[in-house]
Amino acid sequence: MTYLKSKYQRGESELIDSIVKKGKRTFISQIQLVETSKVKDHQIYDCVYVDNGVKKQIHIIATDINHVVSKLEQVVNCCVPAATANVMLGSETFNKNA
Repeated sequence: MTYLKSKYQRGESELIDSIVKKGKRTFISQIQLVETSKVKDHQIYDCVYVDNGVKKQIHIIATDINHVVSKLEQVVNCCVPAATANVMLGSETFNKNA
């Protein structure tokens, strides 16, 4: 694994502030696989993203990272609070037919 030079290593909040100051108000900061789901062939991902300049963190149940991004696209720029998005995308009940 390669390592970044120390001048490129910033804390998450500094990085987010820098990107927002450059005009990018909606972006994904991190997607991490955290656990398997009870839903067949699905995993639980922890997703940190910035929506309209506001940092949000939710769990998403999906089959792979492409599925995570596809589901996340449905809730960004819609003024959906993180708690609501977490229920919609991170609940095994709502994802049984996903």
